[in-house]
Amino acid sequence: MHILVTDATGALGRLVAGQLIAAGHMVTGIAELPHPCLDRNVEFVCAPLRDRVLRELADEADAVIHLAPIDPSVSGSADMDGLARVTDAAARAGSRLLFVSQAAGRPELYRLAEDLVSSSWGPTVIVRIAPPVGRQLDWMVCRTVATLLRAKVSAQPMRVLHLDDLTRFLVLALNTDRTGVVDLASPDTVNLITAWRVLRATDPRSRLHRVRSWSQLIPEMNASAAQEDWSFKFGWHALDAVADTARGLVGRRLDGAGAINHGGRLALPVEVLAHSRRPADDAHSAAPEGIEGEFDDQIDPRFPVFSSSALNQALPGPLTPITLDVQLSGLRAASRVLGQALALGDAVGEEWGSRAIAVFGHRPYVGVSVNLVAATQLPGWDHEAVARDALVGRPHVGDPLPFGEPALASGALGSVAKAVAAGRSVALLRHLRADTRAYGAAATAEHLDAGQLALLPEAALEVRLRLLRDRIHQGWILNALWLIDAGVSAATPVRSQPHRSVPGMGMITDSGLVAAEIAGLAAALRADPPLCALAQEGNLASIRALSPKTAAVVDAAVARIGHRGPGEAELASATFADDPTMLLIAAAAAAAVPAPSPTPGERPAGARGSRELAHDTTMRFTHELRMTLRALSSLRVEADLIDDVDDVYYLTCNELVTLPGDARLRIKRRRTERERLQVQCPPDVIDGAWVPLPPSADGPDPERTAG
Repeated sequence: MHILVTDATGALGRLVAGQLIAAGHMVTGIAELPHPCLDRNVEFVCAPLRDRVLRELADEADAVIHLAPIDPSVSGSADMDGLARVTDAAARAGSRLLFVSQAAGRPELYRLAEDLVSSSWGPTVIVRIAPPVGRQLDWMVCRTVATLLRAKVSAQPMRVLHLDDLTRFLVLALNTDRTGVVDLASPDTVNLITAWRVLRATDPRSRLHRVRSWSQLIPEMNASAAQEDWSFKFGWHALDAVADTARGLVGRRLDGAGAINHGGRLALPVEVLAHSRRPADDAHSAAPEGIEGEFDDQIDPRFPVFSSSALNQALPGPLTPITLDVQLSGLRAASRVLGQALALGDAVGEEWGSRAIAVFGHRPYVGVSVNLVAATQLPGWDHEAVARDALVGRPHVGDPLPFGEPALASGALGSVAKAVAAGRSVALLRHLRADTRAYGAAATAEHLDAGQLALLPEAALEVRLRLLRDRIHQGWILNALWLIDAGVSAATPVRSQPHRSVPGMGMITDSGLVAAEIAGLAAALRADPPLCALAQEGNLASIRALSPKTAAVVDAAVARIGHRGPGEAELASATFADDPTMLLIAAAAAAAVPAPSPTPGERPAGARGSRELAHDTTMRFTHELRMTLRALSSLRVEADLIDDVDDVYYLTCNELVTLPGDARLRIKRRRTERERLQVQCPPDVIDGAWVPLPPSADGPDPERTAG
């Protein structure tokens, strides 16, 4: 269907529009201001609702979802006049109108609005929602939080509604012909005192003077109608929804127009910045026609050189669509946070934000050209190492900056840029250790094992996908901040404690934890050749029988790093917990060579441990998402919505939340494309363009370089 969404660039509008696109609908959005997080597949019209274009858009739409606020006290409100115009345009076009009304809002305003919509001669649905909550702290959620924190403490039960469930319901409602009024509220309740404590624990000193309150925090609602009449399944229970709101409050301050980042703490990312793959004037396709992957990037000729060597161990390609959707968007979010420390010009800043890490042949590549520019500014980043790791031994690669270095990369402007970058870097690191510890604690608190996941309904698994995606993005941002810390430490060395400089953005996936565990296991095997021989065969059962002590060492290692494994950031990969023999065989291979001598000049244990904690926790959340995908796939196969449990890896996160009608066709097409890209693999280094090479070709030979 063709759907028109008003206030498409608001927080709720962006959520709804993105989910509608994933479900296979054509979406047109109208709003007075653009927003970078609006899905790029949305046809956006920047105009007020009083513009005559509204009628034209409504004429083309099968349904209209009116999300623009009508409360005049809300920033950017469309008022009742906007609602009247939308209702009239939808009625004239014969389009179905969905209007979101606030059950907690002022009765004299929202009842009048509901009467206006219900009196339309066209088909209408009024979705009357309970006080909204969730980590997406828009104006509605901020108002709910402020009302709760101001409310008289009592044990009175209340219902809430998570924005995830509102979004899912609106998509569901489009697939029915039902009309009328429906109350939407969580199926269970939470006590006011419990909700107050959960929210107040996040920030005991929350300032509420900027935010208004709802008129009725506990409105009368028919909570069963959505489930019984509409067959809607809620993903969030009331207490969990309030707790998720508290997650979003960390590092943010309430505001009447929506929460804003505040206080220096790292806020949990709650949406993905739209990544454009459409043709651009200053970029071109890197592969021959018919070879480029669905998720591939283009190349700006000003920044033509890319290298895959730094990332292919953690992210071996061709990656599955779900991995590209979750992990690469997380790495891009991390690069944008790094960009906050950089004093880059417009062109370089745009390149850094979009292609500091890029995708070609569904494989991740580090943008060597733009990393060279960044390395001249960030303290402790090694400009020469960036070039050396990617370019040495590859004579066919041309100048990584063919149009010359930007003005900010050298000279007087370069010195100023370095000073600015150094100051911003230090500012970003103020709460890094505390944020990292909190991130590790969150992984423990939010862990669910396979048995617990099997008990969750499908709707709960769907909303968990989005939360885990946000957590993974938070982890990559922390890893990026630790790169800044590593650079600052390298630039200000302490006597007798030399530090390794940072060889570019590719270092973000570096980790020594698994290697250390393998080395410890190898030491146990090295002293016993018969056991080492069994380990080489992966014969764990015989090792258990012959040496329970060694088997216990293996089990302990699996308990610590069972969530890790080869290609660990790929969501379709098996882990050491899935197959402990992989860890055993790796340890046997390490035991076959002499133990390495300690490396001098390693970083202090505290900094090294914190950075490893950030990376390991990112992989823990990755495994949580992997396990959730497995649980969801079992339910989808059982319901005959997909054919194979591995099909979930060929859909994006939003597509898994609201399965598109052509899901089987998308899965089949993407499976075929991945099989093709396994054969038509790009080279290790790309210079402006690439042609497929046999996957058996390797090394820094000219054949492995395209240009």
